[in-house]
Amino acid sequence: MAEGNGQNGANGTRARWAGVLVTIVIAAGAMTVQWGVVTANLQQVEKRLDELIVEARSLRTEYQAMERRVAFLEGKVAGMAVQKGGNP
Repeated sequence: MAEGNGQNGANGTRARWAGVLVTIVIAAGAMTVQWGVVTANLQQVEKRLDELIVEARSLRTEYQAMERRVAFLEGKVAGMAVQKGGNP
C-alpha cells in the first residue's frame, strides 16, 4: 500500500507540472491572439485618424480661401466708401 502511494505521488507531481505547462502554453497562445486583435484595432484607429487629418486640412484650405474672398470684398467696400466720402 505504501508503494502505491509513492508512485501515485510521483505521477501526481508530473501530472501537476504537465498541467502547469499546458496552462502556460494556452495562456501564451491567448495573449498572442489578443495582441493580434489589439494591433488590428489600433491600425483601424490610425487609418481613421489619418482620414480625419486629411479632412481637417481640406477644411482649413477652404476656410482660408473664404477669408481671402471676404477680405477682398471688405477692401472693395472700403474703397467705395472712401470714393463717396463716407466712413467704411
